[in-house]
Amino acid sequence: MFSFYENFSAFLAQYALLKKNSTVIAGVSGGVDSMVMLKCLLEYRKEMKINLIATHLNHQIRGRAADLDEATVRNFCQENDCKFVSKTVNIKEMARKRHVSVEMAGRDARYQFFKEVGDNYPNPLIATAHTANDQVETVLYRILKGTGINGLQGIRVKRDNIIRPLLFARKADIYAYARENHIPYREDHTNTDTTIPRNYIRQTLIPSIKSEINPSVERSILHLSEVFSDLDQLNKTSAKKALKKCLIRQTSTEIALDISHLKKYFNSVIFEVIRESLSILHSNATTIDYNIMDNISSLIHFGQTGNIQKISDNITVSLNRNELIIQKNDPQNWTGFEIIPGKHYSSAFFNFRTEVLSICKFKPDNENKNVEYVDFDKIAVSPLFLRPWQKAERVVPLGSSHSKKVSDIFIDQKVALHKKEQIPILICGKSIVWVCGYKLSDLYKIDSTTTQILKLIYEETAL
Repeated sequence: MFSFYENFSAFLAQYALLKKNSTVIAGVSGGVDSMVMLKCLLEYRKEMKINLIATHLNHQIRGRAADLDEATVRNFCQENDCKFVSKTVNIKEMARKRHVSVEMAGRDARYQFFKEVGDNYPNPLIATAHTANDQVETVLYRILKGTGINGLQGIRVKRDNIIRPLLFARKADIYAYARENHIPYREDHTNTDTTIPRNYIRQTLIPSIKSEINPSVERSILHLSEVFSDLDQLNKTSAKKALKKCLIRQTSTEIALDISHLKKYFNSVIFEVIRESLSILHSNATTIDYNIMDNISSLIHFGQTGNIQKISDNITVSLNRNELIIQKNDPQNWTGFEIIPGKHYSSAFFNFRTEVLSICKFKPDNENKNVEYVDFDKIAVSPLFLRPWQKAERVVPLGSSHSKKVSDIFIDQKVALHKKEQIPILICGKSIVWVCGYKLSDLYKIDSTTTQILKLIYEETAL
């Protein structure tokens, strides 16, 4: 029978989590899990010569108890010749300012702290003390809240540079190892608060399931997470191929997918294509609730042009004819520019510039819809302004004697709903000069009296 440390070392080898001379940033709260992880890493350091740094974030939630947590970790590191870095953060105040739960604020603060410490070292690994029990609780929690294949695999052994070297270990074995090796640790009384969902699962739900349904429920759920971890890898491989086949276009703010191709895949693949698209647009894209994914599926199969599903404050999924458009609403959204001839202007969506030409040097470019020419004297009577379109406004298209709604022009040109907000409108006073890239006004056209020309150049910003 292998010892706890032998199982720890075998687990690291099985998943190739650590190499010789690696730098490891260990998150140590002072609880039994993280203190046992630190002790095992200290033992492993003797074999593999890893550079080990213990980090502790004082949340200031439990007053004097939080200070004792920090002191416990600090003293243990001093006794074992281990580098120690700590930081104090008022998590309750952070949660209040960000309008999130204390748990979420604490998690974000911890990983930000790990990153800050890791930035001082080349290619650092961050070790967190998640256990097999945490895995069971996580999978159960996600089942109850709603999830898919990705969520049912639970906590990953390795994600980016984050490793979980205790994910093999059960709580009872961790306590036993701590006792046998006289490892000091602190108990957090908030772990008994069953108003916190994870604590309720741990303290009430799992014991009830074990006594009434399945005494081996933990083993069953761990097996389930392993099965879905394999399925998730298979699903990701299929999704990468599907994305290539379905991709219509990709810019810095949107990805457009061909719905007719997308419909051919199972929902699990479709959902992974959406996730992959989001990661391309936004590296820190939030985890998507399964109910939102289900709404996106309905959008794909039964939606109509203009239907929108909000994913987060700055990411939406919308339908435009045969296109599913995943859009990032850039915080740099523009409001308008006063145009001075000869100068260059840009937003997250486009570049715009003008040139003044004499009539004798005029050589029209009739092939490029993003280049137009107007009579400079006609537009010189009022200031020029570039801004987003406004509902109900009209323009007299070139060659016409009647005005037309800009919204109707967008419909005729099959402009996607979300893109309408990105297309600039050039205004002279209160009159439209150019719906950029689409329609020039007849009121400012070049005629026999023209002596100077203003060249208008518009370019969409691409990835």
